[in-house]
Amino acid sequence: MPDFELKKLYSGMILIIAPHMDDEALACGGLIAKLPYKNRIHILYATDGMKSPAPIMPGRDEISPNLGKIRMQESVEAMNKLGISERNLHFLCLPEAQLQQNVSALRERVREVIKAISPQHIFVPFRYDRHLDHLAVNHVVRSDIEHGILQAQLIEYFVYYRWRLMPKRDIRKYIKPLFLYRLDIADVARQKRQALDCFTSQNTIYYPWQTRPILTSALLDEECQNPEYFLIAPASDSGTAVFSSLVLWIRLVHRLEPILLRWKYFALSLLKRMFQNRVH
Repeated sequence: MPDFELKKLYSGMILIIAPHMDDEALACGGLIAKLPYKNRIHILYATDGMKSPAPIMPGRDEISPNLGKIRMQESVEAMNKLGISERNLHFLCLPEAQLQQNVSALRERVREVIKAISPQHIFVPFRYDRHLDHLAVNHVVRSDIEHGILQAQLIEYFVYYRWRLMPKRDIRKYIKPLFLYRLDIADVARQKRQALDCFTSQNTIYYPWQTRPILTSALLDEECQNPEYFLIAPASDSGTAVFSSLVLWIRLVHRLEPILLRWKYFALSLLKRMFQNRVH
């Protein structure tokens, strides 16, 4: 597994596309902190931030009507910690959790931003990420590069890489080493953590109906202590070509795990309500 060569990013514009506010800091916070010339780094946020935290029981659980604005401000503050100016942040505000139903709008808006800044390197979520919004972003950019509409190097980052149904529990361990790049972030770990601490809506129990924060303290500690990883493969090597083994199982787990996770959170919420009703 090669080390990520930052010097290859020292020239030209960089665009990091984050489906949601916090994806950029989680997966690329160390990279952003280590890169010089911050004015060359742009972040594009695809969604409006209105579904995280999301009501577990719609109709009973409520969210703030300004949740999206709160999350946008959190990203502004987080990126400021990493040296990125607010003028380099681009918010598309498309409906969260519905990017696959808004692919045309997503493609058009992404192309507009790319045309305006002409990036040489574009970062997107991993092609086998478990979140549908993340997959929509990857598909839109990858498709445009494959068809020659965009001229840029595609680099994939990892947010949802913990797969409990995989023997090694980490999807990155099944990627061919020649495609996977490691970035040591020990020297900027504190700075990355300071950025992640800005996401109060995600790292605290923001609403009384929540059973846990979206981002736990233990998870944030792990994200800041460990290296960041990036997948760099030719755009034509799409789908499962980057995996070294267990391809059929990966395809099955990719579909199954998100369903099981949703049922887990629903069950935990239901148990919490039952306990609270007994107490009162």
